[in-house]
Amino acid sequence: MSPAVAPSARSALITLAATAFLACLAAPCRAADSDGEDGTAKSAADAKQGEGDGDEKTKTKEGDGDETKKGEEKPAAQAFGHAGQFGLRAGIVLGYRMVLRYDSSPYCAEPKPTTTPEKQQKFCGYGAPLSVDLGLSFGVFDFFEPFAWARFGLSADGHSDTNPLILVGAGARLYTMSDAAFKIFVEPAVALELEGGQGTAAWQTINPVYKKDFIFHLAAGPQIDVHPNFGLYATGGLTVGVVRALAASLDLNIGIQGRLP
Repeated sequence: MSPAVAPSARSALITLAATAFLACLAAPCRAADSDGEDGTAKSAADAKQGEGDGDEKTKTKEGDGDETKKGEEKPAAQAFGHAGQFGLRAGIVLGYRMVLRYDSSPYCAEPKPTTTPEKQQKFCGYGAPLSVDLGLSFGVFDFFEPFAWARFGLSADGHSDTNPLILVGAGARLYTMSDAAFKIFVEPAVALELEGGQGTAAWQTINPVYKKDFIFHLAAGPQIDVHPNFGLYATGGLTVGVVRALAASLDLNIGIQGRLP
């Protein structure tokens, strides 16, 4: 028979065993909690790192886009050169005509019945009838545009008793700032003057000769191309004839030009 255990000792042993058991049960929970906390922390850190990587990737893409935009060339300003284009122009011409007659030239003013042919007026100045100016051109270069040229009077010239003006010739326009919308050009040209006399009796006293005349023309002015295929222009110029009489006309020409392609 073992000796009897005191009641107080027995109570102490039971308390110690219960405490040890509870400690053993609590340890795995704390470990699990610790692992959970560590996992949560790691997940949060991974999430933050992922967000950081995403931001960096986004920034990189944005940066690449900016570099691409910077690398792209800006579109060039619209060019208005005429190279390779066929053009058709039409204008209205106002002029002031000055004539110095030869002895056989037609009168340049209505003859005076009481004055001999030798003493009729030799020099005249008067407003020329309105005329239409036409040109068919091709732009060889932006700055060089040759053209075929014609000018037709809208009425007869009563001062010299001639039919409406007919000029047929050729020339070229030479442009400055040729690829700009606003440009200045110089226009030299030559032509033949083909109209004849009306045959009014008073003008026939000297048997005037309406010779075919050779014409020199020089003009200059601005052109505004409002579209690559359409423009407006104005010129001031001088048109000179030397065969029928020594004659010059100061011209103001206002017109439009269309071009293709």
